[in-house]
Amino acid sequence: MTFPIQLAFHQMDRSAALESAIRERAEKLSRFHPAITNVHVAVTQETRHSAKARRFNVRLDVHVKGKSFAITQQGDADAFVATRDAFDAARRLLDSELDTTRGFVKLH
Repeated sequence: MTFPIQLAFHQMDRSAALESAIRERAEKLSRFHPAITNVHVAVTQETRHSAKARRFNVRLDVHVKGKSFAITQQGDADAFVATRDAFDAARRLLDSELDTTRGFVKLH
């Protein structure tokens, strides 16, 4: 991996296991798209609705040479599931961007 990963945890304690899972997913993302220059990950725990289960939101800011993408995964009760879903959405977005860049998609 040749790019920096910035991690931020809001309204929750830093988790070594979650941080490790995020770094692993970012490494897989770097093998998928070689032009990534920077990734910023923000994990937020909602504090409202104390009667309901707490939900985690994950926001990814992926910077590719010349472009920037923001992916927001709205809440899940498990931080690992929300992280997985956010990185899966990022991979789909980067896949479509690669297809467009390589000319596989017609631009009418």
